[in-house]
Amino acid sequence: MQRKIFLSFVVFMVLALVSCTTTSSQKRSETTPPSPPKPFYTGTEFPDIVIPASMKVDQEHSMIVRTQNYIGGVLTIKGRVKVESLVEFFKNQLAARGWTLTGSIYYKDILLAFNRPNGSCFIYIKGSPWTTEVQIWASETFNE
Repeated sequence: MQRKIFLSFVVFMVLALVSCTTTSSQKRSETTPPSPPKPFYTGTEFPDIVIPASMKVDQEHSMIVRTQNYIGGVLTIKGRVKVESLVEFFKNQLAARGWTLTGSIYYKDILLAFNRPNGSCFIYIKGSPWTTEVQIWASETFNE
């Protein structure tokens, strides 16, 4: 009788060890490296204008016209982003892409005006407690 109990105990321990080994190896193989962080900004239809990754394009209120050597229109984006951080984002990102800040209006809403030799861009930022809306009015010509 003691021998049966002893054998049962040994079988139980072997099964426990095998299941622990299988579980830990499965966990190791199932663990994947963390995904890369979300990009800080995303591209738009306009070649040198970017938007924060946390904002989404509102297709119903956007319109882009593209020809062989021209692109223009309005791009509307929405998201929960602080107005102040958007102002700094657009100032920094557009300056890095060759745009010059030529003027700004700060009142209830904010309007930023940018220019470069082949185009102009106006960014209208309207904040609210729930969401922030940005309209990007841009026009660029391309040299061939």
